[in-house]
Amino acid sequence: MIQSIEVIRLLLPIARILKLSRGVASDPASGAPHILVKLKDENGVVGWGEARPSPRWSYETPETVVTTIRTYLAPALLGMDEFNLEGIHKIMDTVIAPGVQIGQPIAKSAIDIALHDLVGKKRNLSLSAMLGGDGTSGVKLGYVVSATTIDEAVAQTVEGLELGYHGFKVKTGIRPEIDLDMVGEISKVAGGKYLWIDANQGWQFDEAVRFSTAMANFGVHVLEQPLAANDITGYRDLVRHSGIPIALDESIYSPRDLVQIIKLKAINGLVIKVCRVGGIYWAKQMAVMARDEGLLLLGSGLTEGRISLMASVHVFSSFKVDVPVDLNGPQFLRDDMVAGSFEFPGREVHPPMGAGLGVEPDPEKIERYRVKD
Repeated sequence: MIQSIEVIRLLLPIARILKLSRGVASDPASGAPHILVKLKDENGVVGWGEARPSPRWSYETPETVVTTIRTYLAPALLGMDEFNLEGIHKIMDTVIAPGVQIGQPIAKSAIDIALHDLVGKKRNLSLSAMLGGDGTSGVKLGYVVSATTIDEAVAQTVEGLELGYHGFKVKTGIRPEIDLDMVGEISKVAGGKYLWIDANQGWQFDEAVRFSTAMANFGVHVLEQPLAANDITGYRDLVRHSGIPIALDESIYSPRDLVQIIKLKAINGLVIKVCRVGGIYWAKQMAVMARDEGLLLLGSGLTEGRISLMASVHVFSSFKVDVPVDLNGPQFLRDDMVAGSFEFPGREVHPPMGAGLGVEPDPEKIERYRVKD
């Protein structure tokens, strides 16, 4: 039974700027807002969840995540059976109703991750085991290239190679007029590594057709979200004309969205982002649907700490995601809320085998980075 749900605001230090087509998503001058959720049962067993609101990417802010959980979700969930994940999600979707999107998915995801951590601890099972994985498959990390000039992009690519990353996710749409030349130069120095281009909705249809055709000759493997998220007919036409597979992220918030887009043949690959779909519960269902349809599976996150990052690793490894993933917290954060170094040898992450998530926040770090209400 859920006895208490506590919300803790943190401000983590940022190592470098992350640029998207809509502006700067993280900046060392401002720090990174993260929200911890501490969920406790009647016996004192604790599950941990994490939210990383990013207003440049989604409409959710640190303030809305906190008030949504404290004022609406937590009171509605107290006293519920933590094993009833379906019922808990129904309650969350009743209290904060879905609209065109799922309705505060980042806030709901933090609750969901904490629930899975709690249930895993009570069952003495790792999250991977709960998801049907064998725990042996790790995920390889890709390096995010986020630049406003070609020289800067090439320098970042060289840095990623030297650091041993297994592929590159290149942010485009920031300056569309240089995107084609930039990707061409990156391809020359990427050493044949996996190239994943993410325009973050920054291109028009004609640009997307022209760029994708040219980028196929550069060895680009996949193009993510080049058009506006709601331009589903545009994606249907782009899939027919593109020279490379089209993967969707911001267009898909629920299984309902995925079903419609599959019916329209407007997708080649699904980007699994646990926080975008409201948690592990829905991410698992959507990954199964994507596998059944033969879609390419890619893994992504939002500069998260090791609580959310490991939740994603458990999901991605359970579904054998073999493309280098965009779990970029270690690249863009100087530190997180878990003890020890935020680095992964060989740029590869294996799911922890302990019960639940297999990681816990460090009380000292919580106090160091806590934002007082």
